[in-house]
Amino acid sequence: MSANSHFHSTHESHYQCAVCSSIDANPNSLAVNYQCLADGSVVGEFHVLPRHQGYTDLLHGGIASSLLDGAMTHCLLFRNIQALTAQLDVRYHAPIELDERVTITAHCEGERRGIYQLVAQLLVNNEVRVTAKGKFIRPKEA
Repeated sequence: MSANSHFHSTHESHYQCAVCSSIDANPNSLAVNYQCLADGSVVGEFHVLPRHQGYTDLLHGGIASSLLDGAMTHCLLFRNIQALTAQLDVRYHAPIELDERVTITAHCEGERRGIYQLVAQLLVNNEVRVTAKGKFIRPKEA
């Protein structure tokens, strides 16, 4: 990771997030720490444990999609943009097994009419296993 990166402390709006909060704030959290790199992209690491499985010895697909969604969310949070997932398209290219160490990456491709387009991927040993494209929108003010 770049020397120009910085760590994300859980955003106030994500204090008890199932993906990124601390175990102290949410004992069931995946506790992923995302870093923002100099180019604005985000990276995180995740170790697949038995409690994360769906099918025997494989990472649950819903957890995989949550890791991707969390990384995309953090791309925006690091820019001080709070936005909600409007659309998430996930492709599973290859399974992720228990005890594998997953690298999570994401970056923002652009914004048009208040809709942010982002992409993310899960890699194991630099091999792409899962990818996602997402659209995020800012919540309407009450």
